[in-house]
Amino acid sequence: MSGADAEQNEDRAAQAEALDARRVLNLAGGVNFRDLGGYKTADGRSVRWGRLYRSGNMAGLTEPDHAILADLKIVGVHDLRTNSEREREPNRWAQMAGIAYWSRDYESELGVLTKMLFADIPDPEAARWALLKDYRRIPFDHAPAYRALLERLRDGELPMVFNCSAGKDRAGTAAALVLSLLGVPRETVVQDYRLTDKVLSGQAEAMKRVASAYGRISAEIWDILIGTDDSYIQNAFDAIDERHGSLEGYFKDELGIDAAAVEVIRDRLLE
Repeated sequence: MSGADAEQNEDRAAQAEALDARRVLNLAGGVNFRDLGGYKTADGRSVRWGRLYRSGNMAGLTEPDHAILADLKIVGVHDLRTNSEREREPNRWAQMAGIAYWSRDYESELGVLTKMLFADIPDPEAARWALLKDYRRIPFDHAPAYRALLERLRDGELPMVFNCSAGKDRAGTAAALVLSLLGVPRETVVQDYRLTDKVLSGQAEAMKRVASAYGRISAEIWDILIGTDDSYIQNAFDAIDERHGSLEGYFKDELGIDAAAVEVIRDRLLE
């Protein structure tokens, strides 16, 4: 088998893992709500189903959605949104269910979709370059949130869901970091990141309502801002390597998660 054929086979296997029917939760008011379970690690283990979820804004969850989520027995929510995002669209489900809720006191335009919708972006190429630039900063500007997330996982606060607005940039980077920490191969990590396009395409009307509510931009720029690109998440990894030499260095020096903590998190989330 040639190197190209082997690479294609690996890519197809990663896509099959990403598209498992159990992955995307059928929530009427949910945005990009997904289970991170089922992914294979390099050492042959798998991420446990029903332990860790990623999501977009949960303000629109309906009562039937609440019932579905109650069955998941989620004990923690990790909200990566800014103060203004949370004030405008609070997570009422977490409040009503009495779930341990984490957020941090901050405002930023970095990786914040609703802020970018107001930005003066002249054309699609400028939107793409803005995202490429943002992804180099997200692992560091949002390090306090990622540190707290990994600490909660280390301490066994599971099942857990983490979210941002679209579940793509801040939450997408968080998912890529967690899956990488667990030992999931980069090809699969990127496939999970890219899956946002497929999920949000089925929620297009809801996402267009977000666009019309927050800003006036062209459809072409909207498609760039809400979409994924392998180069975005690769930019995040490249920036980490440049600053810390490796993901292990980033986890230890930037987030304070040492090798012992990594093993605890793996033991909790892998089988």
